[in-house]
Amino acid sequence: MKRYILLIILLVSCTSYNDDYEAETIMKYKNIYTEFENLSESQMENKLKLECNVLEDEMLIHVDDGLTLNYFLEYEYYKHRFQGGSPEQVEALLFPLFYLCGLDEIIEKHWNSLEYQENNYKKIGG
Repeated sequence: MKRYILLIILLVSCTSYNDDYEAETIMKYKNIYTEFENLSESQMENKLKLECNVLEDEMLIHVDDGLTLNYFLEYEYYKHRFQGGSPEQVEALLFPLFYLCGLDEIIEKHWNSLEYQENNYKKIGG
């Protein structure tokens, strides 16, 4: 388990902000968070960089707590669904966001399906 945690920490410390996904992520954010529309371009970029830092911190907390990366993805899905995003909007946001933040390997390996995420969301959300 410790090797796995060290691998995750190494992965996170080597991740980078991938500008190629920035425009797509901004567009997807605007679909869920209407207040994002009112930000300037530089404010949007700063918000996304902050979001990447938050994602990395949340991932490390999940790993440190002994939870799997599947739970981390479920948490991220739940977070955006709770804010009013439809299942399709959240899925469309998470992929470019994870790619933007250099966490593409995590979402590719641990995302089961939209149906799976939505079923778990409904169980948690009651």
